[in-house]
Amino acid sequence: MNVKNINWNYTKVISFSWIGWLFDFYNLILYSFLMLYIPDEINLTDHQLALIYSASLSVTALGGIILGYLSDIFGRKTMIVASIMIFSLGVVLCSFAQSFTALILFQLITGFGIGGEWAAGHTLVNETIPKKYRGSASAFIQTGAPLGAALAAVVGSFLTPIIGWRWSYGGSGAVSLFFAILMIFFLPESPKFLIFKAEAADEMKIVEDDEKERTIPRGAAYIRMTLNHQFKDLKKVKLSLLLGIILSFFALMAYWVIFSWAPKYLKSILDDASWVGKITLLAQLGAFIGYLSFGFIADITEKPKITFFSYTVILATGATVFAFAGTNKGMLILSFIIIGLGTGIFSGFGPLFAKIFPQKVRATGTSVSFNTGRLGTFFAPLIVTLMLNSKFGFSGAIILGGIFALIAGLWIFLIPSVDTLEE
Repeated sequence: MNVKNINWNYTKVISFSWIGWLFDFYNLILYSFLMLYIPDEINLTDHQLALIYSASLSVTALGGIILGYLSDIFGRKTMIVASIMIFSLGVVLCSFAQSFTALILFQLITGFGIGGEWAAGHTLVNETIPKKYRGSASAFIQTGAPLGAALAAVVGSFLTPIIGWRWSYGGSGAVSLFFAILMIFFLPESPKFLIFKAEAADEMKIVEDDEKERTIPRGAAYIRMTLNHQFKDLKKVKLSLLLGIILSFFALMAYWVIFSWAPKYLKSILDDASWVGKITLLAQLGAFIGYLSFGFIADITEKPKITFFSYTVILATGATVFAFAGTNKGMLILSFIIIGLGTGIFSGFGPLFAKIFPQKVRATGTSVSFNTGRLGTFFAPLIVTLMLNSKFGFSGAIILGGIFALIAGLWIFLIPSVDTLEE
């Protein structure tokens, strides 16, 4: 990306969206490390630990859909800030949990907030950044995910044994809340949304001028009018919605089947627990390269779907190596680096969804597509625990994750090739 051609507003949008996604993913991954220590204070079974994770992952879908819809009414910036504040509150509350019920409730609050940030952030970036830089900008935003996961690995593997899981939760929530407050003052709103809001206000004025008496408050009327428009526009793109949901489902299932239980599994087979953090960090290094390279290749070749498919093949290859690596540290390291590279597929979701959904429902369509697909991730940790107790074992679960990735790679060719951002 040529920095000389990007003004200060672009820099703030990219930087804050990146920070938001970093803490979004950090707090989502953190639990997979802290659940190694939580049973020391709260008596939880593996099934309960998996259920907490599944519940927090699945509720991200609900949060994403609701906050994504609100983003089309109140603005991208507003919902980015609100999302971060909600999951920061949930994370802080987790530090006070004394029971299974309390922990799952607070993880649900965390998951709800986490769900809303991705769609609002990517919509803001794709509505603000010029077309020629969108792929690279979205790819850069996605690098917040591996860095967030790497930070979770550092905190969970190296800091938590010293300070305890409660302080890890509390400190994490406080830091992300600090950045949310900064965004209130420094993050600009999407210019396309501001234009849309002005047009909607003009439409409201026309409606009011035609009425002798307005029987409902202006704010309520605006929301009702916007809701009516959204339902009409969503009906026009219902096929794109369905295809996007299925694409997200298989891609996210691939990711979470592989990663949700990986720290616990690695700890059980390796003689040195510190290797859990080391291998995870190397995976995130691969992911960082994967996210950046995906955006660069997609922009240069102008063939994002072929790029997406190629990266799902890389992801499936890494999963296969992991499945048969056993306790061989060299093979485990290699497999996680390859898997990390393959997760570059997620750099393609933001630009793809921004193109296929029109302005009035862009954040809603993006959020519904990605986050409804997230509903399937409820089953990912549970699938792994079921496979662990079957003849297929953990290796079978990982291979299944690779199969999910390949299905997503083929499915993307069914997504319509349109670009509503240029309309």
